[in-house]
Amino acid sequence: MHELNVRTYVHFDRVPGVWFFSLDCNSATVVWGARTFFYLPYYNADIRLNEEDKTIDYSLVRTDEPAAEFHAVWTKGEPLPCAAPGSLEFFLTERYCLYSYRAGELYRSRIHHAPWPLQSATLLLLTGSMIEAVGLPTPRDTPLLHYAEEIKVDIWPIRKVSAGQ
Repeated sequence: MHELNVRTYVHFDRVPGVWFFSLDCNSATVVWGARTFFYLPYYNADIRLNEEDKTIDYSLVRTDEPAAEFHAVWTKGEPLPCAAPGSLEFFLTERYCLYSYRAGELYRSRIHHAPWPLQSATLLLLTGSMIEAVGLPTPRDTPLLHYAEEIKVDIWPIRKVSAGQ
């Protein structure tokens, strides 16, 4: 199974977490379960990943609406030190909640994972429309890249954290 997400970093009642604008996945079962039980904006996608030596070629075509696509090629670099509290890497990776929204209600689910084993990475190619598909402007800055192998993530049941307005 492969995924790709467009996300931002948020706080609610001083609890940091991740807000997903979109999550694309090549498992229809995962897409259905995440939409149904966690109210997350998952989409079905055809995803291809090819790895040769330290180069990864990753491409995605969303099979749901709105249409979106992504293609990137990067090389994996050296392992990075464990992300220290206060560092940008810690801010970006050590989040232990996800937030979602449904029918005027905000929800939070606790998650747990080991610290991400980050590696440096060098971007060779990037094209796509993932960010624009969620209505955000095209970024103008140079992308920041880190790489990590898959890690196990535990997720707790979703809980309502706000009343509808």
